[in-house]
Amino acid sequence: MKIFVAAVITVISLFASALLFLHIKSRRPVRSAVINALCGILALAAVNLTYRFTGVRIPVNVYTVPGVAVFGIPACAAMVIFQMIV
Repeated sequence: MKIFVAAVITVISLFASALLFLHIKSRRPVRSAVINALCGILALAAVNLTYRFTGVRIPVNVYTVPGVAVFGIPACAAMVIFQMIV
């Protein structure tokens, strides 16, 4: 179990580093990061607003909101896939 947790932390760190690198390389890094965060939060809101139709709901808590704010729409999509699997 400890190896799995270490692997997950490593993968998340690599994705965060890649995302940070891409934001820094853009012409307007702050604007890019803010737009990414807003898109992720709006995607989370859209998933929760369509709960009655889709049956998929992502709880809004201390883990999901920062995750979606940092990683954007891909994090929201991953959370939807995890909710559909479980």
